[in-house]
Amino acid sequence: SDKPDPMNDAVNIFSVASGHLYERFLKIMVWAVRNRTSGPVRFWFIKNYLSPNFKNVMPHMAQKYNFSYELVTYKWPSWLHKQTDKQRIIWAYKILFLDVLFPIGLKKV
Repeated sequence: SDKPDPMNDAVNIFSVASGHLYERFLKIMVWAVRNRTSGPVRFWFIKNYLSPNFKNVMPHMAQKYNFSYELVTYKWPSWLHKQTDKQRIIWAYKILFLDVLFPIGLKKV
């Protein structure tokens, strides 16, 4: 189809930040991507591990640097052994749940 598809016309970037240091790295990455990409960019962040401050700053950064973003989440399945280690949970989100974190129509992340 020749119709524009805003979701798939953008460069879609997925990232996870757990802690203030990684959130600083994310802000630098966002800035660097916007400085080197001329087309639309959409960032996807796992909502569960972002600080309230980061969530408050994102709308301002998005407006200033002209990008869009989505906060995605997924409830831990009851049938899967519950993890207690934060790092293991984050890795599970990055690996096991990738196919359910994003809209079905999204072609490439």
